[in-house]
Formats: sequence, C-alpha cells, structure tokens
Amino acid sequence: LIIIMSLSEGLNRAEAFMGAPSLHSFQLRGVSQQHRFHSPLSLRNAVPRVRSATLRKQQPSMLASKSSTTLEKFIKMPDSAKTAWEVHKFGGASLADAELYKTVGDLLIQESKGRDSGMVPTMAIVSAMGGMTDLLIGVVDNALHNMEDAEKALEVAIDRQVSTLKQLAPPEITDPIEKNIRNDGKDILNVVRSLRLIRTVPSVNMELVTGFGEVWSAQTLNAYLQTKDVPTAWLDARKVLVVESSLEGLGEKGSASTGGVAPLWDETSKRMGDWWDTDCKEKGFHDLDYSKTTPVVVVTGFVAITENGVPTTLKRSGSDFSATIFARLMAASRVTMWKNTDGVYTADPRRVPE
Repeated sequence: LIIIMSLSEGLNRAEAFMGAPSLHSFQLRGVSQQHRFHSPLSLRNAVPRVRSATLRKQQPSMLASKSSTTLEKFIKMPDSAKTAWEVHKFGGASLADAELYKTVGDLLIQESKGRDSGMVPTMAIVSAMGGMTDLLIGVVDNALHNMEDAEKALEVAIDRQVSTLKQLAPPEITDPIEKNIRNDGKDILNVVRSLRLIRTVPSVNMELVTGFGEVWSAQTLNAYLQTKDVPTAWLDARKVLVVESSLEGLGEKGSASTGGVAPLWDETSKRMGDWWDTDCKEKGFHDLDYSKTTPVVVVTGFVAITENGVPTTLKRSGSDFSATIFARLMAASRVTMWKNTDGVYTADPRRVPE
C-alpha cells in the first residue's frame, strides 16, 4: 500500500464517512496498467491511475458516530446498471489550463468504460482552476482598501476562466456558461462592496466568493464533456451538501482542516436523491442502457451550505473530503484522487523545500 493522504486527516475521515453500511474499508494504493507503481501521476502524459481508494466489503468495524446514521435515500439506478459508481477527484493543479481540462475529461470518459466489469457510472469532484481561489481571495482583500483594484482583480479571474472555457467547446455550449460566470462576477462585486465600510471580512463573505471558483471549474469541464457525445451533467454541491461546522474562514492552504465540518447525512442524501430524480431524469440518465453507455457527472468540490441555507465550504484542501462524501452518497465502489505531480515527495515541499 502506498498511502499518500494524511493518516490523521484523510484515512480516518474516509473510514468514518465513506462507507454505506456494507462498505467500511478504505484503501489508498498505487496501481498502473502494468500493476507496478508509477511514482507520480503526471496528467500531462496521461499516465494511468496511481492513487485510488477502493471500498471492499468487510464486517462492520469501529466507525465514527456520524457514519452510523442510515441514509434515507440512495440513488435508485436503472436495472441495466450492473456496476457501482466510481468517484474521481481532481485538484487545481490538474485543472490549470485548457489542455489539462481536456486531459481530465478524456480520462473520465476512459474510466467510465470500465475495466472487466462493464461500463461504470462516473462522477468527478473538481476543485477550482489552478490559482483561481487565490485570485478570488485577492478580490476580497483588495475590496477592503480600493474597489477599483478589486474590480480589476475580478476581471483577471473571470477573463482567465472564460478564456479557458472558450478553448474547450463551441459558442453554442460556452455562451450560456460565460453568461453565468459574468453574472456571478456581478454578484461578487455586490458582496464585497460593503467591506471597506465595515473594515473586516466576515467568513461567510470569503467562503461565498471563493466558492465560485469551483462552480466555474465544474461548468468548464462539463462544457468539454458535452463535445464528446457522452451523457453528462454538472452539480453545484451547494444544492445538496448540507453541513454543520464549528470552524470559521477557509483554513490554511494545504492544511485539509476539515475536522470541524460534518455532513448532515439525512438531509444531504434526500437532496441528492431529489436531484437524481429530477435533473438527471430530465437529462435522460434514467433511460440509458447502462450496458452501453453511462453518465459522467461533474460536481463542485469544497463548497456546501449550512442547514439555514448559508453558503459555506469544507475549508482549504477540502475537496478530498467532498470526494468521500459523494462516494458515500452514490454508494460508490472506488474513489480515485488524481494528482498532477512529477514524483512522490517524502515531505510537503512547501514546508520542507530542501
């Protein structure tokens, strides 16, 4: 086993929150098509999976109390669906430009074709485009002192996302998405205009603004998938993922400080089931012959809402947690965390540069 995720934050949390009642074991392992470890996953070279989490059936083990809640509603799949969902997570470094979005989209299509067990319903959890969260934080920070600087920073962020989007699909697909993004920009400016008066940044403002990066990223990847003639949809996790949190703010970059955030499983699973029964039915997912084709669904990582409907996040680097949450909701058999890196380090290079 090659464990790349933190044992304290990743593995224990996956055990606590990932499994349906019959799925309790969580593994991280390095694999490749040749069954030997390719020390990094380089998306540039489209190397096979090197980091995956597989759920396997065992007798119930000691799980955190939050995971003992029986979910009210799982996704009801058509009879032709013989394989469980698989979930893939991509961070910002894997979505840094148009070519990487294409690579990720192609990987998802390849993964949906399955291995020996047939077609696989596939879900991707995506972070914001590489560097986008920092750009949006800059918008908020600038608004404390100078709105003109904030507007310029926001224009840079939006232009970067839209430019990437337009490289991935024709105007009939990208035009509505660009309109969404630019309307979101107007909402962001409305949110940050008051900050100079109150001379502080409430955590809810920061979390709302930064969460747009994931929303834009999911729509961008979905745009590319639409050009590939695969059944596809995207989901803003804030429509379904309801959490309670004892934390404020975004947390430190790279810290994966999600310990104070817990999903409200009953409400979240109900909303997820409702989304499947309405939006996905309209997309025709219920009528597919899953022996021949399966959907590829793109979901925003990082973002959620509170029970009162207030936008929030799973904190910085929380998209891994998003992946395990949605894996449980979909009764998934596997989670794969994709990384765009040239090697496996012995320590965090941001903390131990030598």
